[in-house]
Amino acid sequence: MTEEAQPARMSLRLPHLLAVIAAALLCAAASARAADPPGRVVSLNLCLDQLVLALAAPGQVVGISDLSHDPRLSPRWREARALPPVRKRAEEILALRPDLLIVDDFLTPSLRKTLRLAGIPTLELAEAGGVEATLDHIARIGAALGRSDAARDLTTSLREGIARHATAVGPTSPVAAIYQANGMTLGRDTNADGLLRIAGWRNLAAERGLSLFLPMAMETLVVAAPDLLILDGETSDRPSLAEQMMTHRAARRAFAGARTLVMPHNLWLCGGPQNVEALGRLTAARQALKR
Repeated sequence: MTEEAQPARMSLRLPHLLAVIAAALLCAAASARAADPPGRVVSLNLCLDQLVLALAAPGQVVGISDLSHDPRLSPRWREARALPPVRKRAEEILALRPDLLIVDDFLTPSLRKTLRLAGIPTLELAEAGGVEATLDHIARIGAALGRSDAARDLTTSLREGIARHATAVGPTSPVAAIYQANGMTLGRDTNADGLLRIAGWRNLAAERGLSLFLPMAMETLVVAAPDLLILDGETSDRPSLAEQMMTHRAARRAFAGARTLVMPHNLWLCGGPQNVEALGRLTAARQALKR
């Protein structure tokens, strides 16, 4: 190769070399950003919201689902009301410029596509149907937020609280029935069913083969004669349903005194630290029944 050709060849290589260096620097910057905890987190599921609020650093969450503003459903409604309520609408999500979206797996295909095109990192978690699934969610959300230490502390606290109330369940264990608004009950694969079993109760709905949220007539409950009827804390204050309980003479006789428990919906609808209080109420009800 001539001496004149060598500088020419070097000049051809230089732009390519600069492009490679620039690409490498961009990748390094992107990796550094990815390693940093997200600073603008949006959560869009009632139950996931509670865990996000329990784990996030101050100022880390910039939007929360609108359901979490409801004190009947959300144990952390006061914290939630300090944040903008957000629904599963692209314009509401994008307006908050999140660098992490935490959501359930019930996204519409169009919203999922929009989020992907917008490049928003998304953590999708399926509905937790019990304590172990909740503990898994705590670990995964903690890691996503860069708050793994807080997640470990919350997991330890929750496990210890559960252990204080754990009681073996067998064929002779007492039976509880859940009666909520519109005569709905909670069966298998619900957080409430898991908490009942931890506290030493059998769930009438689960033993009847029912799962998730299904209706059960008051007459069916009276005939089944469970040891405990659990009413929703809000449901019991509604005149129409309270009147139904009071005017149903058979129900009044069947579930008098220690055989009725009021359980606020927000204590056991979702998995989380509030479940320890729910377990305490269930344990106290079982001990009162024995007395």
